[in-house]
Amino acid sequence: MRNIIPKLGLKFLRDAELTEYAYEKVEKINAAAGFAGIVPSAADVRAKTLQYDAALVKADNGTRADTAKKNALRTELEQMLMYQASDAARIASGDMALYLRSGYAAKNVKGSPGGELPEVRGVQLSYGNNTGELKIKWNTLLKAQNFIVQVYADNAHPEASLIKEYFFNKIGRKKTTLSDLPSGKIVFVRVRANGGSTGQGPWSDVTEKRVP
Repeated sequence: MRNIIPKLGLKFLRDAELTEYAYEKVEKINAAAGFAGIVPSAADVRAKTLQYDAALVKADNGTRADTAKKNALRTELEQMLMYQASDAARIASGDMALYLRSGYAAKNVKGSPGGELPEVRGVQLSYGNNTGELKIKWNTLLKAQNFIVQVYADNAHPEASLIKEYFFNKIGRKKTTLSDLPSGKIVFVRVRANGGSTGQGPWSDVTEKRVP
């Protein structure tokens, strides 16, 4: 089966361009047969895009708080788009023509010189700055294109007890934040790298911690 790795290039889009990009994907997903069950849905992406668009307008000549909110919503929208593109690739299951009807582009990984990606190692969790937040870091993996982090409640059933899923670009050894987690609960966390000749690497060892 052909591996499909989404190619988004979101970091190269200006704020207003990201809005246009997201609306275009909503239209494509709605028009394409086969993506009715995509996660997140086109309606969810549209709702987040509307929030981001409103924040973008408010941040123009607004306060620092307005700009911070706009930036936070941009991050959330980017994560939703990456998640949706990944799910479109899952649904397409190697059918590139079907995948492209979602409106997302794909990377050419045929004969990737990087080979298969190894397991992510050195995953560490620590308390975040706010309630419901954990900070995470892991060892640098230069050949990875991005990473998926899953947080779940039952170590025996990760998918069934999934709480949150995050997408991150390369972070090296610096920490990044897992937000909106259930305070006071013990959660389990695993990380997987995307890229290479097979599309993705194996899941990391599981790390657990109580959310502050």
